Amino acid sequence: MKLKDITLFILFTIIIYSCTSQETLNDNVIIGISSDAETLNPLFAFSFDEGNITELLFLSLVKHEWDAELGEISSTPMLAEKWEWGSERNSITIYLRDDVYWSDSVKCTIDDVIFSFDVYSDPVVQSRALGFFENYFTDSDEQILVEKTFEKFDGNKLKINFLPQSNPSLFDIDFPIIPKHIFEKYERKDIATAGENFNPITNGPFKLKNWINDQAIILSANKSSFLYKSNSIEELIFKVVPEYSTRIIQLMKGEIDLVEDIKTNEVESLINNKLIEVVPISGRDYEYLGWNNIDPQEYAAGNIIPNKFFGSAKVRKALTNALQRGVVVEEYLSGYGQLAAGPISPIFKSVYEQSLKPYTFDPIIAAELLAEEGWIDVDNDGILEKGDLEFKFSLNIPSGNPRRDFAAALFKNNLKVIGIDVTIETHEFGVFIENLFTKQYDAWIIMWVVPIPINLKISWYSDLETTPLNFTSYQNLQVDNLLDELEIVSDKKRKNDLY
Repeated sequence: MKLKDITLFILFTIIIYSCTSQETLNDNVIIGISSDAETLNPLFAFSFDEGNITELLFLSLVKHEWDAELGEISSTPMLAEKWEWGSERNSITIYLRDDVYWSDSVKCTIDDVIFSFDVYSDPVVQSRALGFFENYFTDSDEQILVEKTFEKFDGNKLKINFLPQSNPSLFDIDFPIIPKHIFEKYERKDIATAGENFNPITNGPFKLKNWINDQAIILSANKSSFLYKSNSIEELIFKVVPEYSTRIIQLMKGEIDLVEDIKTNEVESLINNKLIEVVPISGRDYEYLGWNNIDPQEYAAGNIIPNKFFGSAKVRKALTNALQRGVVVEEYLSGYGQLAAGPISPIFKSVYEQSLKPYTFDPIIAAELLAEEGWIDVDNDGILEKGDLEFKFSLNIPSGNPRRDFAAALFKNNLKVIGIDVTIETHEFGVFIENLFTKQYDAWIIMWVVPIPINLKISWYSDLETTPLNFTSYQNLQVDNLLDELEIVSDKKRKNDLY
């Protein structure tokens, strides 16, 4: 396992690692993270750090690597030794490796694969992959129909059948496999709170050595893994250091080897430190200010009605015109980034539309659009109102991220100029994520990663029951039609045009 392999999820940010202990690089690497993980079960690994860690603990059937020159992914075997597509490409036969064992010495088998896919798709479990199985045979709740989908053969051979006229790829089978013999003893509703989420039985290149709450997650190399080499890193330590300034101090002292998300006004001084290397990485994620399209209180009561502030598309456009997003890029990021013009990153070279231009900063247009929607400062107190409702809301951000602190303060001032009163509220990351999933916020700032292969349906489709990652509750039938066609079209040019 090379050091670069642990940076899979850390994209479009600044990666910094200390070289103070190069002579002992193979012994251990210490990575500074801002908050502890909530779980080490890949079913529920929603945060980047959880994703980084669980991908080192649990194997998927295939391994994907990014080809920056082509702007696409190449795929190689991992838990699957090889595979064969059916003649109509509506099935794939997997040949599982025969030398993979769980950390409790139980052999990893085809039964683990089938069980894992069943659990990932079970709506009772509410896994991070819920809604990802459009190409499978599923029931009305989109849970995989196991008997219709999977065919077991002697040995390590498994056939997976997909829907006719679907367009499956290797990404349809790319989910970390979990141990059936551990989780089958739980009711599905209880898996999220199972003790093994915190002391996992694993089959990856690393295994959990120790987890000290709010201090460190320590992984040790799995020397029984076929991935282990003589020059592999022996120990990875994910050290929890909530305060940004403390992480930097520990980096400078050599107490931490790798830190991401560095303030760009510090990059030059860090570059001048001969013991530190600064590596900017362009990727597939974007920071966004989310407006909840629906009313949180009504949603909690089982109703879906437009948000009193952000239910109007015209209002959302106005607010974007009011924000100095370019200042975040130029002043905070020192140019290490660019404004998003849509949800697809420029690294996806074949599908990125170069002619799209981001919304411009124009508070005059913003004020005009708001006035058209009835938001006017009638009483001249500096705050817009619509009838008896004043335009006041809370902007929620997770703690420990200086870029979001900077952006939130800037945007608060921007919106104040056009007559909107914003209160910034900061939350511990676990609390923030829980509230995001239950749609309790009117507005927030967070990062979003575009999946590979590109899957916009999980975050932009109107059916909120099957797309829990649609945090903004965005609903648009025209977009739905495009996303539905993307699932069935096979012509590459047509697919690119749809994106």
